[in-house]
Order: sequence, then structure tokens, then C-alpha cells
Amino acid sequence: MTRVLVVDDSSETCDLLEELLGDMGLDVAKATKPEDALQKLNSGGFTLMLSDINLEARLDGLDLLRAAKPLGIEVILLSGFGTIEKAIEAVKEGAFDFLSKPWNNEELKALVKRALVRKDAKATVSQTPRGPQSAMIGSSAKMMEVYKTIASLQNSRATVLITGESGTGKELVASTVHLSSDRKDRPFVAVNCGALSETLLESELFGHVRGAFTGAAGDKKGLFEEAHGGTIFLDEIGETSPSFQVRLLRVLQEQEVRKVGGNKTTKVDIRVIAATNKDLTQMVKEGKFREDLFYRLSVVEIRVPALRDRWTKDRDGRVVSDVGLLLDHFLAEASRKDQVGYALRTDARKLLEGYGWPGNVREMANVVEHLTQLSRGREITPDDLPSKLTQEERQASHSLDAIGPLVELVEGWDHLPTLEELERRYIQVLLKHETRKSRIAEILGKDRTTLYRKLRDLGLADASDEA
Repeated sequence: MTRVLVVDDSSETCDLLEELLGDMGLDVAKATKPEDALQKLNSGGFTLMLSDINLEARLDGLDLLRAAKPLGIEVILLSGFGTIEKAIEAVKEGAFDFLSKPWNNEELKALVKRALVRKDAKATVSQTPRGPQSAMIGSSAKMMEVYKTIASLQNSRATVLITGESGTGKELVASTVHLSSDRKDRPFVAVNCGALSETLLESELFGHVRGAFTGAAGDKKGLFEEAHGGTIFLDEIGETSPSFQVRLLRVLQEQEVRKVGGNKTTKVDIRVIAATNKDLTQMVKEGKFREDLFYRLSVVEIRVPALRDRWTKDRDGRVVSDVGLLLDHFLAEASRKDQVGYALRTDARKLLEGYGWPGNVREMANVVEHLTQLSRGREITPDDLPSKLTQEERQASHSLDAIGPLVELVEGWDHLPTLEELERRYIQVLLKHETRKSRIAEILGKDRTTLYRKLRDLGLADASDEA
């Protein structure tokens, strides 16, 4: 029978894992101390180890990982504090995967099955230095996927396309990809393609020769050459013109650039990371973006979640959001810069955590800066918050668990409303605060045609709604 070692400083967690893995027909051994785990590992016979990273001891899960890999044991690391640094280090040290707590039982079982299938793929993995620190904050399930994708790219030169709404932190993700790679000691050059005209963008990226255009008084090296050996980040790639897309495609294919107005080409060794808040797939269908360039750019795609989607549920079914972690991060940054110990009063924190943050992390950073600079004291209260954050109805419509209070309310009713009536009320709240039907459809998990039909059925359609 396949033997699995589970390690956690909580005996209850060990018992839970024993039950889950036992249901899979696996022979489970448990250890609550890393020293005991090492002893069991050295006794031999294990195929797989699941270990918490933070064991509240001198040794941690990464130490156990290093001990297990030379023995040919596959390792899955668990953590209640998911961070990009831990994910990168875990992958570098040879972990099969990295899973955040609280985990989904079916996801964990599927992960164990894949690890057992791949058990013989690698016997040992060499150790590498610890990855660089990053300002990426969050432990939600969707952010953990981002972390793991970044960690898997550490020794790759593949192009990366980063997608997501404005303000989600796409440039930070790009920078982290660079800093986590073997190019981290070389330049990282960021360019906002949407902020420059086509002529200026080409001149900046490719360089130009003297006389190439009015004002070109001398030869100029482009940013592709400046980034040689490193990474170039092309933000807002969806704003570029068809002619620029042709030139960029050639750079990606040939790994060489030609200055504007010049005839000679120069070889460059660069990794290209692009980002956009547009739907490039739809733009390709509409003929607004080159299909061949899209496939060149999206060898690996990283979808950065909107802040409202950065949540997970704990074992008790409660919603746990990244919002609180980010608020603490920005407050700590402001406290450090201003040398003032800023704090959020509980009622102010509740309002901030209930707000929908349509501008995502960028909006939060700006709001926290506003609060720390204009608050009446070191403790921030609801009176210090901008008016948009204190509008109760708006807060309710955007809250991650907005439906929760409604459920709690109806539990005490003698005559519960029908599901159709609940759906009607929920959609009415959305319609009151969101004019874009496409966004409402996205929130409800429906396509727009289905939404329009539902609006008609519920008597909520207006003249502009079409089937």
C-alpha cells in the first residue's frame, strides 16, 4: 500500500488529512513535530509527503521538503499564509505543488493523485537561492494560482500575457515574473503603449537614426536594446496600431530590432511580457488585433483577478477576502513613510472591507493615502472616509457576501419568499447601481441574451433591452 506522511503542528489537521487520504486507500503516517517527521522520512517507505510550511518550530516545511526530495518523495506543501515568496521557494526547492489553507477537499485529493502519478518523474531537485521579495499581497485561491504560475516561470523565457481590469496590479505581476526569473539581475523596462503616439512608441522601443523624422537630431538606442538580457514590459498592448503589431511580431520571431529609418538589424536577447485590460480574443475576431501576434504573446497567460474576486471560504463557510490584508499593507506603508502609527477603527474597517473597490488595488492605495493624509488623527474613523465609501446601499451591492445578510434576514421569516422573488430583489439592487448589462450578466454568471430574457420574465426589462 502507498505510504503518505502528513505533517502539521495541529493534530486536528493531521487527523483530517488522515481521514481524507485514508478514503483514497492510502496508508497515512502523522507527525506534529518536524523532528519526528524527519525521523519517519529517514525510516523510508514513503511515496508522498503533505506538510504545512509554518510548523512553529526551528524547522519548517521547506526544511522537510529538502530532506524528502533526495529520497525520491513527492511533496505537497500547505500554508495558511499564501505568499508569492513561499510559492516561488517551494517550486524552486522541488515541491510538486503549493496549496493554501483552507483547502478544497476534492482539489486536494486530485492534487495527491497527480503527485502519485508523477512520483517517478524526478528523483532529486537541486537547491537554488531564495527568490526575491515581492510586494504582492493576498492568499485567496485566485491569487494562489497567480503565484504558482509565476513560480513555474522562473527558468522560462516564454512570452507572458497578463490580463485583468485596470488597477489590479498587472505591472507588479510583470515585475515579479522578472524578479523571480534568472534574468532578475538584468534590466526590467516598462512601457505604457497607450500613452505614446505610434511614431513615438516605435522610436522609443526600436530606436531611430539621425534624420529619421523631424527632430531626430542623432542616432538613438531603443528600449529593446536597453533591455538586452532582461525583460521588457509592454503595458496596454491592446492600444497599439496594426503597423506597430507587425514590427513587434518580427522582433518576437527574429529576436532582432531595426531602428526607425535604419537598414541594419541588431540582435537582442529579451523576454517580452505584455498586459492589457481589453479582451484580445474578441479584438482578434473583430480584426483589431493580429491573431499571429496574439498567439506569440500569450504563450503563458496570467489572469490577475479583480479585487472583488479575491476571496475564498474558510472551513466554516465564511468568506475571507484579501481586502483586509491589503488595507493593513497600505496602512503599514503609510505609517512607515510618515513615521506615524495609523490605525483603522473597527467600524471604519468594516465599511472599507464591505466596499466593492471598482478601481481595484490602485483605488485602495489612493484611498488609504487620502485617509492617512486628511484624517483628523492617527485612528481613522468612518467620519474620515470619502462619501462613496459610506453609502450603505452601494456598499451592500458590491460586498463580496452581499447576499449573506439577506439569507440571515429570511431565516427568521415565517413565510419565506420564493427563489424567483429573491432573484428579482437581487437583480433590482444590481440594476440600481450598475448600468452596464454586460457587467450584471457577468456577476450573475449568465450571458447577456439569458439576462435579457430573465429581465423580461421578472418584469424588470426596459425599452433598451433586446433579446
